[in-house]
Amino acid sequence: MKSLKVSAAAALLLLAPLAQAAGPFEGVKTASEAAEFRAPGSKLVEIEGFTDPEGDIPCSGKSFSNSWHYKFHSASTGGWLIVNACGENFINAATHFPSARSEEPVRTLPASFAGAAAVLKKLQKDGVFQAAPASSDREILMAVRYMPAKSGRPAGCYWTVSREKQKVLADCQGKEHWTTGAAPGAKLAPSTAPKGKDTAGKYTKLALETMQHKHPGARLMYVESLVDRTGSTKCLSAMEGWDFVFSSPGAASNMTLSACLGKTSLEEVDFTGRTAGTNRLDPMPLQFKDSDFALSKVPSCAQDYATSSMRLQNFKPRFTPFAGHNFIWTVDCGSHKYYADGYTGQYLGPGRK
Repeated sequence: MKSLKVSAAAALLLLAPLAQAAGPFEGVKTASEAAEFRAPGSKLVEIEGFTDPEGDIPCSGKSFSNSWHYKFHSASTGGWLIVNACGENFINAATHFPSARSEEPVRTLPASFAGAAAVLKKLQKDGVFQAAPASSDREILMAVRYMPAKSGRPAGCYWTVSREKQKVLADCQGKEHWTTGAAPGAKLAPSTAPKGKDTAGKYTKLALETMQHKHPGARLMYVESLVDRTGSTKCLSAMEGWDFVFSSPGAASNMTLSACLGKTSLEEVDFTGRTAGTNRLDPMPLQFKDSDFALSKVPSCAQDYATSSMRLQNFKPRFTPFAGHNFIWTVDCGSHKYYADGYTGQYLGPGRK
């Protein structure tokens, strides 16, 4: 058990050498000092992050996705602040504007509670959560906060642990667990997302090899397409499949490689007005959750719309449309816009259309 008591500071400390990975406790001091500097008197009310099966997040670079998200509430202003940090690595801080204020936490987290690693170990031991221990993927969304009473579960501090369609609540001491709306100890069966036949991931390696052969040093900036209910490209024509958009220091404009039905077509033009500019983006990581998985996590899109638009982008920190994440699947269906994390595919929330 570790303590969450930290000293306030008027300014951020100089960063120390970064840890390779960290759980939620290691970044509390860094996050609290950042919050005190920006919103004096604010209190830590929630910690959230996508972890590996050991309950850790890699502390590398300045990506929001490689961090724990610490949420603070100010009683004086009634507002919230999110600080992204991993161990001693401070990433960013931003004011949080919730769409539903009544659902946001306001009660300060207790001084001590079970850590992410201990909670995962207990849930796996009890057979209620499958964390794929042989995998290094960070697919587990963990969040700790106070929650109201519901379905026979008393009010109190809880960890929410979810992966794909699995979701379990554990009390903050890691002793009891609840599945959503069920009694303590109820088990969940693992689930799988429907597999698409013509997804973005099918062509990523080919697109990169093709473009770098023609333009060494070309960088993949984003991927987009109109998709069906399985997250496969609609492939309206040979030029209207998945668009892999590249930039290169030696090229005057963006270059687009289109792919569908096992075929590719290369165009060295920038479709102004149809595709987003790249000035707000960083080059994409080449490992990401595929379009079929990400679409399956977006509520009402795959079920209700035969056609959706999907775009995968790695936003520069100041341009991200969803606080706390920068590698994002954006899904447009009907009059709605939704976001899913590019690394994990997990649903993030709605956006403004």
